[in-house]
Amino acid sequence: MARKIKIPEINKKNFPYILVQVYWEDIVGETTWSDIVDIKKSKTAVCCSIGWLVTENSNTTVLMADFSFEDNGDIKQGGNYTTIPTKNVLSIKRIRL
Repeated sequence: MARKIKIPEINKKNFPYILVQVYWEDIVGETTWSDIVDIKKSKTAVCCSIGWLVTENSNTTVLMADFSFEDNGDIKQGGNYTTIPTKNVLSIKRIRL
């Protein structure tokens, strides 16, 4: 018989982060030989990331996709995080659960 696992509660005390969708601008580059005319046409990329907003200040905006619970229900670790230079952030939209 499969064991039942109790799903821990998420609350602002143990997890004060909000879920967001972030659009941001990133570098594009190539490591191959290209004609100069094509290089002149290159543009930056607009990227979209969804995750928990861990921190946001004038230098960095940090999102994480995953987190894990301790046996006591506390959240101590996160994974799959992305650190974006805040100056590259185009927009942040809160996702309501």
